[in-house]
Amino acid sequence: MTDLAIIKQENINLIMQDAPKAYSENKVSHDRCIQFGQDLLATIQQQGMADDLDQQAAKYINMSKATVKKMNEKRSPLTKLFDEIRTQFTTFENEIDPTKKGTVPYQIQQLRNQLAAKKRAEEEAKRQELIKRQQEEQARAMFRTECDKSHRGNYHDLLDFYLSGIRNLFASVTLTNYEQRLQDIQNASVSFPTESIYESFPYSGSLPGSVSGDERDKIFKETLDALLPGFRSDFKWQMEQERQRLLDLMPSKKQELERAAKASAEEAERIRKEMAEREAAEAARLEAERAQREQQERQAAEMKKQAEAMDGLFANAEANMQAYSPKTSVKKRLVPLNVEAFPEIISMWWTKEGQHLSVEELSKMFKKQITFCEKCAKEGEFISSEHIFYEDEVKAK
Repeated sequence: MTDLAIIKQENINLIMQDAPKAYSENKVSHDRCIQFGQDLLATIQQQGMADDLDQQAAKYINMSKATVKKMNEKRSPLTKLFDEIRTQFTTFENEIDPTKKGTVPYQIQQLRNQLAAKKRAEEEAKRQELIKRQQEEQARAMFRTECDKSHRGNYHDLLDFYLSGIRNLFASVTLTNYEQRLQDIQNASVSFPTESIYESFPYSGSLPGSVSGDERDKIFKETLDALLPGFRSDFKWQMEQERQRLLDLMPSKKQELERAAKASAEEAERIRKEMAEREAAEAARLEAERAQREQQERQAAEMKKQAEAMDGLFANAEANMQAYSPKTSVKKRLVPLNVEAFPEIISMWWTKEGQHLSVEELSKMFKKQITFCEKCAKEGEFISSEHIFYEDEVKAK
């Protein structure tokens, strides 16, 4: 690029010599025009506008226009030179401004934006995939917990069924069947029933949709197989304890039955009532112990479930942590797809901001639209509204 003529010494000398002179002469013209106009304005305000004063005012306005033109001619070479200087400086700036379309920095920035968008899309895809895998794993873990809970509930139901069976044998003891019931209790099985165990333990919880049917069946069987050894051991111990407890009670029950048989009807009824009450109290105690054990197991299962849920939250938080990447700024850019978009855009703007602005602010903002409507009014087309008034603007020529 060649050196600018505006920075040549002769142009600098021209500015230094002519600028003060042009400024001084224009200031004198300005002051005289203002003073003459103020005197004329004062006269009009005192006497009121009349034909002769209107003629003087018209002459003054024409003189003002001529003065402005003359002042412009004096300063024009200088201000034009200043404008050229300013234009060249801003040209230098604009040619390296990254925000100006087409500049080299702008083109480089666009390439950076493309790379950032690509990396962001890749990272988001990886993050979503990681979240999906973690959610699936979390669903599997929670399903295992639900299966565990379901198996334990089924086990307690099964244990209660067999305990109730042996207790019913004891409750049905009479003097007539005593020996038979004693033999029945002695021969009662204490071994865990293994026939059709998987059918006997149906799942009673909710099924996660993110886990396939085959995988659910596999988890169901794995969790049950892991619990079965404990179930078998606990079942045998519980049944042996209950069987021995009932066997220990059999002699005393026989004695009471014999005492009731020899007693009067009233006494026999009292004895039977006491026996029933003791058996009911003992049954209630055993039921309370069983309920307490189940409650403890449920609480442990719930704590495990909550821990797995927290693990899932931390896993999701980890998935949201992105690897190092260039600093980016992401914003939503509105792209109108057709002309029907603009009423909707204006509607949102009006609801959120426009209706709260003053008439002056809105008039300035919609000056182009107001001018268009004024043009339509000149052609006889008006807006009929209680919110709009057309006034005549009269100018003297």
